[in-house]
Amino acid sequence: MNITKIEKTMKTIEKIWFLENRIYMQTQQGDIFSRPLEAFPLLKNATDAERKNFKIGKFKDDIRWEDIDEDIHINSFFRI
Repeated sequence: MNITKIEKTMKTIEKIWFLENRIYMQTQQGDIFSRPLEAFPLLKNATDAERKNFKIGKFKDDIRWEDIDEDIHINSFFRI
């Protein structure tokens, strides 16, 4: 396993927000990553209220949107 992969798996989620058809994640380490909503069709088609109704998982490595039955792991933000 290379250093980059190890560093990515050690990051944890601090904050999630949406802006201009993108989802943003800030890690507890201070890094900010984003992905286009096209990468997550359920979120793209969700209302603003549904997008804002999420919970960060117990281990701070995933996000759950119960209303739309969507789960995203932190590693999804590292894909190109």
